Amino acid sequence: MAVIKERYPNVPLTGCSGLGMANKNDYGLKGAGMMLLAGITAKNTIIKRFRVGNWLKTKKVVRNCTKTVQSESKRNSNTTHIFFPPGVGFPKFMANLLNHRIEGINPFMPFNNRIWRKFSILSKIVGKPTELLMNIAGIGFSYSSSWPLFTQLYRRGIHFTGSFGADPLTMFKAYQFYNYKAFKDSLAYMSISSPNLQFESRADSGGEILPDKNLSLDSFINGGFIPRIHGKWGADALLELYGMENCPDILERCTQRAFYAHPYRPLCVIDGQQNLNLYGLIVNPNLKHALVTAPPQIAKKLHSNDPNRYKAFIGDQSSTTIECSLKKTLRTLVTKDTTFGLFFDCANRTMVLGDKFGKYLENFKDHLGKTPYLVILSGGEVNSQDYPIVNFTTVSHVANKTTPVH
Repeated sequence: MAVIKERYPNVPLTGCSGLGMANKNDYGLKGAGMMLLAGITAKNTIIKRFRVGNWLKTKKVVRNCTKTVQSESKRNSNTTHIFFPPGVGFPKFMANLLNHRIEGINPFMPFNNRIWRKFSILSKIVGKPTELLMNIAGIGFSYSSSWPLFTQLYRRGIHFTGSFGADPLTMFKAYQFYNYKAFKDSLAYMSISSPNLQFESRADSGGEILPDKNLSLDSFINGGFIPRIHGKWGADALLELYGMENCPDILERCTQRAFYAHPYRPLCVIDGQQNLNLYGLIVNPNLKHALVTAPPQIAKKLHSNDPNRYKAFIGDQSSTTIECSLKKTLRTLVTKDTTFGLFFDCANRTMVLGDKFGKYLENFKDHLGKTPYLVILSGGEVNSQDYPIVNFTTVSHVANKTTPVH
């Protein structure tokens, strides 16, 4: 941060640590990426320790965003908000999923017992206290604490986009950047406004459902932690859903490679408007539980088994489906008046695409031409134009010129 501050001491800065970044000239899984915008009003904000007492801080953020939109609308200016919420994280004292060494006490260890498995009512009783513990201690996924914020912004029609930080090698907190300082477990966001620009977003999943691999939940814990699927637990449940009962070593190999049990087959959730959203499935081989990174509101609707709310399937991702999805989005979104583009892409795609990842990124160059853009590989994307809001997709966010309204 000191290096950037020395070069741009008066430029507002907001961002987060990601798995990688790209522009029209290069891409990398390490390093730093910046986009400096001229002629745009920028207001950046930090909400420290967002997870603690987040119901109060949510109101503050919504109030700030509403005031910004109202003040800018009087000047015939368009406003969008770019959010960088706290990222995925666990405490350091846990089982290391890369080398399987026990480094301390895993917070989910109390749930790995026969009593919990036999009496599913325990999940309903312990669910909320567990979520509160995760919130206070900074354990687990921040989607739970951020979801109420984005839900309120969505209901108010406030345009926003952004992404969660990513630190998949340690599963500890990623960083948020604010005015040349870095924070963990805080919420950083920037409001950008201009009378000549209309910011537009679109989300695509790059995934296809497998109709014969439907998912139902027998019980769940708030905070994105789901202990039982189709009456089976953890590894057994996932292997059955993937059709891999006869090759359980796949979980061992994939866990050493990454934290997702099978990155090519995510959890696909379809809502009442037929929107397709992707979520991650994770298994801890040292326990007997699966972990679904969908927010608890999604888990509750899946648990209710009401097909009119949400339906869930195991999905399929490939380099072909992801590339076709991105091309369709860019053809629809990018116009001759596009000034610049911001793209928040799921870091999981680097695993799915493998050696074809560079070819995939060339699609941005092909459709944007000389237009500057920045791609951030993140740990979860947010978007006001597609609901549910938090998922594992590509969120394309571009600035197009519009005719001022007098």
